[in-house]
Amino acid sequence: MKPIAYLIIALALPHTLRADDDVPLLLPEERDAVNLQTDEFNQALAPALVKASESTVRVWSGTRRLAYGTVIGDGSRILSKWSEIARAKGNLQVDNGQETREVKMSGVYEDEDLVVLEIQGSALKPVAWTFEKPKVGEFLAAPQPDGKLASFGVVSVLERNLKATDMAYLGVIANPKYQGPGIQVDQVDAESGAGKAGLKSGDVILKVGQRTLSGLLELKNALTGVTPGETLDLLVKIDGKEKMVKAVLGNRPKLAQFSGERLEQMERMGGPISQVRDSFTQAIQTDMRPKPNQIGGPVVNLKGEVLGITLARADRTRSFLMPAAAVEALLKKDAGNPATAQVRNESKAPRMATRGDAPPAARPRGRAAPGEDRMRRHLDDMQRLMEHLHEEMEALEER
Repeated sequence: MKPIAYLIIALALPHTLRADDDVPLLLPEERDAVNLQTDEFNQALAPALVKASESTVRVWSGTRRLAYGTVIGDGSRILSKWSEIARAKGNLQVDNGQETREVKMSGVYEDEDLVVLEIQGSALKPVAWTFEKPKVGEFLAAPQPDGKLASFGVVSVLERNLKATDMAYLGVIANPKYQGPGIQVDQVDAESGAGKAGLKSGDVILKVGQRTLSGLLELKNALTGVTPGETLDLLVKIDGKEKMVKAVLGNRPKLAQFSGERLEQMERMGGPISQVRDSFTQAIQTDMRPKPNQIGGPVVNLKGEVLGITLARADRTRSFLMPAAAVEALLKKDAGNPATAQVRNESKAPRMATRGDAPPAARPRGRAAPGEDRMRRHLDDMQRLMEHLHEEMEALEER
């Protein structure tokens, strides 16, 4: 079978190594055929995984596997997933499929949820990066330490900043019913660059710099690549007269999060997800489906070149990886103290609520009846879900 045929089979199959767990309602002969094709696909892909697998380790605490790791530098250090390693209660070990080594935490990059582990004893084989930028639709794979396939998929969205507060923010909401040239302002955030520049409801933004606006998409494109702190020249029609104003872009404010655990429940519909799965400053989005305890290992293209490491399993359709250039730049920065980061991590651990925490007799007087309260939460959650989906669509449109 030709490689392209394997690829077609792979994309038609679920993103797991066997059909037994993931494909419902298959006849026995159909299940056997799927498993056979999956095995053939894995064998065809094996040569691309060999080199990267030699720099891949599993991280353990006792008998519990916490994450994967990537051997870096001179082979004496390992980069792995901080939020998973932070849950360890005992000593840490890593295995590369051949031997087991003791490791100790030596540094933490909390913003990217990564930890550096120091290997006790002789060095392991370090990863060899490629700084080639992948294309949308490019095939990716993550190896296990023994050379087998851990996960595969394609690039969905190119590298971007997932930290909303690092994105440029003008501070206007457009009137969707407006017909005419430019963008008519419906609402203005008084504390934003637009608000401080004097824009108000009813004003029409005709140009951003030299870009003439013909709709909301043009405004989004005009802000693409612009960073907080930059000043934009806006041609605005105010009370029927055109005027040039300058607006200093700020940082996008944080959106409200889903109440309770509803967003997490929706994200978990496709299987287990990472505890920390967003707000990375440099991430490539893929449809790979690694398990949370497989995060932290290298990711390769079909040529076997290591493009980066897995950062998180976000939900049923999204996982994130950090590109190699971003990893190298991060490692040149000073890492935080693991003990201090551990204290912060424990202080942020959510309290697990259980039914019966607040008995009916303890409910404050005047509070809405349970059915009404639940309906309000559902409506709030639906609104925030729409905001969440809108952000994803914006990110796709900008690419």
